[in-house]
Amino acid sequence: MKSRAETHLLVVDDEAQILELLELTLSMQGFRVSCAASGPEAVERCCQETYDVIVMDVLMSPWDGFESVRALHRELGAATPPVIFLSGLTRQEPLPELGAHVRAQYLVKPFRPSQLVERIVAVLASSDEGHS
Repeated sequence: MKSRAETHLLVVDDEAQILELLELTLSMQGFRVSCAASGPEAVERCCQETYDVIVMDVLMSPWDGFESVRALHRELGAATPPVIFLSGLTRQEPLPELGAHVRAQYLVKPFRPSQLVERIVAVLASSDEGHS
């Protein structure tokens, strides 16, 4: 498994303060963090660079998180990184169909930074198991 310093995260949120908070929090935990302020920007970044995990807000404009991941999947196919969706909405129903290769989880706001870090570490571990 990659070290945290080798792990590249893409954090996507259209609220600048949340984006900065997530970037600071995850950087302080030792991760390499890049940011995007919208779904279209996230797709553009993912076409230019490789990420290990995407942390994506659900309620954004012009595309919500689900639309953004569908667009990513259209561009990257099986190379789409695992996604952790963040939302203030309680999620009772299953995640929408995002594509056969998309691995996604859901974390409800508010959450403790340690919960997000634990989720990222778990996603990375399960990704490693799938590739070994």
